[in-house]
Amino acid sequence: MPYIKLHPIKQLDFQINRILTYGDEACDFEEVKSAAKGISDLDSWYKVWRSLGEKAEIENRHLHAAYYYRLAEFFLNECSDKDLMYKKSIENFNKIISLNRSLRIEYVPYQNAAMKTFVFSAENPIGNLVVFGGYDSFIEEFYLAIKKFAEMGYNIYLFEGPGQGETLKKGLTFEPHWEKPLGAVLDYFDLNDVCVIGISWGGYLALRSAAFEQRISKVVAYDVLYDGFDCMTNPFPSPMKSLVKFLFGLKAKTFINAFVKSLMEKRLIIDWAVSHGQYITGTKTPYDFYTHLKEHTLNGIMDKIKCDVLLLAGEHDHYIPDSHYDILMNGITKAKSLCGKKFTEAEGGAEHCQIGNHQLATDYIIGWLNKN
Repeated sequence: MPYIKLHPIKQLDFQINRILTYGDEACDFEEVKSAAKGISDLDSWYKVWRSLGEKAEIENRHLHAAYYYRLAEFFLNECSDKDLMYKKSIENFNKIISLNRSLRIEYVPYQNAAMKTFVFSAENPIGNLVVFGGYDSFIEEFYLAIKKFAEMGYNIYLFEGPGQGETLKKGLTFEPHWEKPLGAVLDYFDLNDVCVIGISWGGYLALRSAAFEQRISKVVAYDVLYDGFDCMTNPFPSPMKSLVKFLFGLKAKTFINAFVKSLMEKRLIIDWAVSHGQYITGTKTPYDFYTHLKEHTLNGIMDKIKCDVLLLAGEHDHYIPDSHYDILMNGITKAKSLCGKKFTEAEGGAEHCQIGNHQLATDYIIGWLNKN
């Protein structure tokens, strides 16, 4: 389904389109369209989607319920309601996922916990894909998109690393050195010669892993991300963006905390980005969160990426700075091959991760895999 503007607030509108992109399997369009009209703030956002989730669950529309509960959970800060919405979403996802006979769930030991992994097994596999999300995703959300790769004959290992989904709830917070949890997955399943697909912030995580993990023969950044700190200051108005970066360089912790908190009160995208970032990194202040983010960068390691590389981007991505695509296209100089695609509004894939036309990106990845 194409990207459709249903709400005047971009951040809310985009999250609605995250489920619309999967079409009728994920939601009832008329139901969603009507619901969007009743959303005026984050409190009404939660109430509307929770109510729709309960309605869909009663009607045994479990996949719809799963996605509605996910929307209800999305903007909540850490609290009992957030945990409940997560639980309800996963319960309903599982009622559908459990029907797929080619899928099993494994838990990969890592540090003091284990990482949930969906394993899609093909009868005559043509390759191995290792897939993960990024800053705010659950692997269940990707089920509808990823199963297409499985149907094509790929073995797929879709996992939640530190800071993501169930793994976060087990106490493992977001980490920049993704080659470590990824390596644990490769070790556990005895995998070599794999293609890694990182979705959203996973684009950085995938490219970072490819710089250090030799078992990766192909990597897809879906979409690109070069530097986490630059990304998280991108929503700020230009003068303020430069000011925050300057003050961070001076280690002006007290001022940054006060300044960013004042911006959080004025702009939803900044409030969510920082609040959620502190939640997944286990930090308590904006300054400490930014300190963590400074490690999420490909600066200085792009020349270590030597496998086949595919970079995807959307020309109207409201999260990722447009410059990141060009930096990576120009900076990855030692890859076996490098292919890049920036989707346009005319094509229907201009949004972050091609929301509104994710099939466009999926088809492009499949075409690239077939050529390589």
